[in-house]
Amino acid sequence: MAVTTWNTAPDYDQWGIDTWWNCNDWILWHKFLKEKFGQTKANFLWDYAFSQSGSLSGNLDCRTFNSSFRAYVNQNGLQPYANAGIFTPVLQGAGTIQDVTGGILGGVSSVFTSNNVKKIFTVLTIGAVVFGGLYAYKTFKK
Repeated sequence: MAVTTWNTAPDYDQWGIDTWWNCNDWILWHKFLKEKFGQTKANFLWDYAFSQSGSLSGNLDCRTFNSSFRAYVNQNGLQPYANAGIFTPVLQGAGTIQDVTGGILGGVSSVFTSNNVKKIFTVLTIGAVVFGGLYAYKTFKK
């Protein structure tokens, strides 16, 4: 379902094969809300709606793998991590790691034109950071 007005209901990712709003749909909807209600109320409505996403919803990838989405929510004071609970610092850090690895691999992108290489490297980096953190925690806990 396309976002056409402020009154368009969010299309959440459900189990199985279905459609859902992508990152640009969420941004567009916030712009419509802002135009209709102003920044404060639009942010409240958007934050609440985004937090209703299921824990494995496809749109949650926007928070970590889409730098333009992250830039937009930061510029507008939105809270896309509202439903992340204790995983909030990890997910926010994943976005930072994505930016760093994107910068490092920027020069290599002329050789490897696929964004998949960047995503694989990012996932491996995030895994290494999480594994290293857990290992350090276990070591210092003794």
